[in-house]
Amino acid sequence: MSEAPPSVELASLDDVPALARLRWELYVEQEGELEAFEAYRDRFDPFARQALATDRWHAWVAREATGPVGAMWLHTIDRIPVQGKVAGPIGYLTNVYLAPDVRNGGLGSRMLERVLDWCRAERFSCVITWPTPRSRPFYRRGGFDRLDEPFIVELRPDDPL
Repeated sequence: MSEAPPSVELASLDDVPALARLRWELYVEQEGELEAFEAYRDRFDPFARQALATDRWHAWVAREATGPVGAMWLHTIDRIPVQGKVAGPIGYLTNVYLAPDVRNGGLGSRMLERVLDWCRAERFSCVITWPTPRSRPFYRRGGFDRLDEPFIVELRPDDPL
């Protein structure tokens, strides 16, 4: 008998340790290990607990019986009122990650659909993300377009630890 597919649900504070591990793995995969997991976890934990206790941040997890195997984070950006219109918030989708052994089976698409359905129900105007070159086809399949880089001014680089 095959295992049930992973569920996709909003993360809770109980998920913070797994969310730390998933985010650390995302960056190890992209940039190599720049910091020991324990040190990263100690910095991540207070941020995530504070963020998830507000209505500004939400995280979704893909959960197998053994625990979360994927995550997507959404930050809510309020908009200045627009004359004659109701300006819904903007969602900033970030830190999308699935463990390598659960990729390419539709789970990421299910997660993205769940996040976007939530945003529609909450009357968001749009959702933005900054995709990597490798993730662009995934976001296109999910309905994102206009994937050119936004105009940004680099004020200062992130400081190394």
